[in-house]
Amino acid sequence: MVIKHNMSTQFATRQLNIAEDVKGQATERLTTGYRINKAADGAASMVVWESIRNQVRGLDQAGRNSQDGQGFINTADSGMNELTSILHRMKELCVQGANDTNTAEDREDIQMEIDALNNEINRIAEETEFNRIKIFKDPGTDSGSDGLQPDGNGVEGSREFVFQVGANSKQLVTTRLPVFNTKILGTEDVNVSDSVNATSGLAVLDKSLDIVDLERSRLGAISNRLEHAYANSSNASENSQKSEATIRDTDIADEAIAYATADIIQQADIAMIAQANGERETILAMVL
Repeated sequence: MVIKHNMSTQFATRQLNIAEDVKGQATERLTTGYRINKAADGAASMVVWESIRNQVRGLDQAGRNSQDGQGFINTADSGMNELTSILHRMKELCVQGANDTNTAEDREDIQMEIDALNNEINRIAEETEFNRIKIFKDPGTDSGSDGLQPDGNGVEGSREFVFQVGANSKQLVTTRLPVFNTKILGTEDVNVSDSVNATSGLAVLDKSLDIVDLERSRLGAISNRLEHAYANSSNASENSQKSEATIRDTDIADEAIAYATADIIQQADIAMIAQANGERETILAMVL
């Protein structure tokens, strides 16, 4: 038997170190819940996982953007709904004023309400906002520049709003919202001083109602798009997270088995080292 080079002890010690490394890795994975905790655990997998995680975070934010966009559109729709109600009431007043059974005092009372309703149209156009963004206001009125572009729907101008609904560039939903006020709608000159003017006001109000109704239908279409965009980003995020979990998450059963196996081997190696060292002591006793 060789005494100077105890190969049995060296072999058992090497196996003990291997078992300790396996046990340490299993412990790390079990306690963190992740199979990949550092680049050395899987360099290629780490790149893929980081890319998927980046996509998931972008998709989650895109979903929140879609919901914010829906809130914005709903606010605009609520404002237009009030405009519709006001225009219906103004038309009703014009119909009343077109009747020559009204006295001059009656027409003054009717005109007073029409003027008040025009003031309310301008107030809604001025004050309807989402996150301090004036939805129906001409931005040029504050900056001194014309922020409007042709709308093509009978409205003098409109503003473009862009909603980022995807995790990557150019994944957008774009819409235009008209600028509303009594001048643009043409209602500021509506009067019922006589039946002729009242009748002319009816034509103006019919046109204004058509404009508002058309814009509301466009808002409904954009709201539906944003709803589908949110559903799509949520679904994509969920599926991406499943892939992320497959790549990075710990398989608890496998790691528990690896830990238990390494623990058994570790105890066996310790016993073997003790046994190997015991053999050297036996030889020493024989010599002495």
